[in-house]
Amino acid sequence: MQVLQNFWCLTRSYWVGRRAWPQLSLLAVVLVTSLSSVWFSVKINQWNGDFFNALQALDGETIYPLLLQFTVLVAAYVVVMVYADYLQKKVAINWREWMTREYASRWLSDRHTHYQLQMQHQEPDNPDQRIAADIRLLTEDSLKLLVSFLRSVLTLFSFLGILWQFSTSFEFVWLGVDWAIPGYLVWVCLIYTLAGTWITHRIGNQLQSLNYQQERNEANFRHLLMQQRESSEAIAAQQGEDCERNRLNDSFKHVVHNWYGLMHREKNLSFFTIAYSQVTLLAPIFFALPAFLAGSILLGGLMQVRQAFGQVAGALGWFIYAYEDLASWSATVERLTRFTQNMDRLAPMPATAAADEGLSAAMQLNKADQTPLLHLPQIQLAQSDFLLVEGASGLGKSTLLQALAGHWPNFVGQLSRNDNLFWVPQNLYLPSLSLKELLCYPQPASAVSDADSVRALKQVGLGALEMELEHQTDWRLRLSGGEQQRIMWARVLLNRPRIALMDETTSALDTPSAVELISKVRAACPSMILVLISHQTDHAVGAQYHLFFRSGQPAQGFLKEQEV
Repeated sequence: MQVLQNFWCLTRSYWVGRRAWPQLSLLAVVLVTSLSSVWFSVKINQWNGDFFNALQALDGETIYPLLLQFTVLVAAYVVVMVYADYLQKKVAINWREWMTREYASRWLSDRHTHYQLQMQHQEPDNPDQRIAADIRLLTEDSLKLLVSFLRSVLTLFSFLGILWQFSTSFEFVWLGVDWAIPGYLVWVCLIYTLAGTWITHRIGNQLQSLNYQQERNEANFRHLLMQQRESSEAIAAQQGEDCERNRLNDSFKHVVHNWYGLMHREKNLSFFTIAYSQVTLLAPIFFALPAFLAGSILLGGLMQVRQAFGQVAGALGWFIYAYEDLASWSATVERLTRFTQNMDRLAPMPATAAADEGLSAAMQLNKADQTPLLHLPQIQLAQSDFLLVEGASGLGKSTLLQALAGHWPNFVGQLSRNDNLFWVPQNLYLPSLSLKELLCYPQPASAVSDADSVRALKQVGLGALEMELEHQTDWRLRLSGGEQQRIMWARVLLNRPRIALMDETTSALDTPSAVELISKVRAACPSMILVLISHQTDHAVGAQYHLFFRSGQPAQGFLKEQEV
């Protein structure tokens, strides 16, 4: 029941409300066309009775029209079932498109949920897998299970009457009393199916947890492969192939180990379900054989009993045949529910006061466990100010920029700044876009002219790339470390933020080149506030303020005004 509640919480926004009517209407068409297969089954059941009775009587005048009727029934059935499958896939892709858009919007929200999940240690394993694979599984499997369940219910009520009609009363003497059980085939079918359902659950009750773990292990294995591909240069440079192979093999061992667990459980379940389905084909013949031999039913009636028993047993045994799908589906619901709950549980970020132009801050930064990290004295920066931040590694300078950018929740103090801010962390982001898209990011390329893009390239010393604005490649491999940093400065030129927070974005450049680059960018953006972390103290040339940190618990910051 909890799984159904979680499923409804995940999907109700799509199926409830005025805007849901088009999709509900399409779903209704899918259900009507899919469930019409039951009507065809009833008609074919009646046809079986008529045909085999005519065959037993050698009635040729009846047999040939029945063959034509069968051809028409089968042709209509094929057409209806093909369109039912087609429309079901349309419902699935529409539903998946909506859920993907919703989850992508929440994950990549303006609150920076994707980043805050990492910062607050709330990120589930492989969130990309949740959006890419689990949403697809949820939509497709939910529709498949819904259609098959409703078909089973309709089949049960449609064929129960037929089975009861051909069931004679089962009479016997027990304890000296005469007993009579009307419709005994119905009761036999019910007991037969319930016993099969109970055995199925006993055999396969661990499949949900195994399926959940298998998806997790597979996702971890793929993630490791992606990491190794993205870090190919570093692995080759340090001859780390042997280490990476061992990591890959260790990760895959988890996949294999869990897979064997699944194989074992599914093997045991298959032994029973396959045997059960085969026995079900002949069980009604054995149960109805006494009535047939007694002449109570004809050959056509025996064939109708056989088919009706199979349909009722299949409907009652829906749980048996859908058990593996249900286990996989419930594991998918659980994974998406945890992902959703993690996003909902994110702690709100501390409020940041808005400022028209400048940047003002004084704060005590803490680590994630709330132990003191760094003390920032009062800073007050106005338009065109340049603040150089210096200090030994590991004191919390990068965390300071995170806090100033609004991405570090663990601080006490005061922060006010303009929202038009550009933060470039040490880990540069260079996706495989065209060069122009890379320069304009996060703006669309259409928002910036080619001339402005070429001018920015020249200003940061990358004029040699001006003919490659439309070229798309893996720029992390194409460009050197210094060139990648120059791309970041070109982004600043094209985005023109009020505040730029740059974390060691000149570390790969020689000092004269770095000083020249900073001077050009400041000249092109004269009103921009620049905060730069650097270990190259010569960058202090042109900086109005110099903030340096001294080791301690927490690290103490000291601000001094430079002579410019």
